[in-house]
Amino acid sequence: MGKVREDAILRAQHLLPENARELVRLISLPMTMKLVDLLGGTHFPIPKTARQEGQYFSALAEVVGVDAARTLTKHYGNTRLYVPKCAAALRALRDAEIRADYDRHCRELGHNATVNNILVPKFKLCDRRIEEILSKADELLPDNVPQGQLF
Repeated sequence: MGKVREDAILRAQHLLPENARELVRLISLPMTMKLVDLLGGTHFPIPKTARQEGQYFSALAEVVGVDAARTLTKHYGNTRLYVPKCAAALRALRDAEIRADYDRHCRELGHNATVNNILVPKFKLCDRRIEEILSKADELLPDNVPQGQLF
């Protein structure tokens, strides 16, 4: 999830897989975002206990912090935790950013040369793909949806 703003990912939480939602409940959204960014798409061995000197605990604590690593160890100890890639949520966020950039640049430039001149190089997608994205509706929740309605 990288540099994605937390308020933006809140609008995409409904697109997260269930195991990512569970991670958010356990260790918070920012820590889950770090975990997905660094380990997304992999299985990570969770140690049986939260021994500070343990290799896997230290590696996990380096990514999410000691408190979150303890929580994960308590919940998933002695298993291999699959960290999801969260591709659908990340794609929806990227697509929303493309639409917002397009709208902003069209207002500034007054024409739609934005796609080839600005959006294609920025997002490293072909113009046809960007046109497809611009023709679809946003998958993100509106800004005013209360937090409790996300789950």
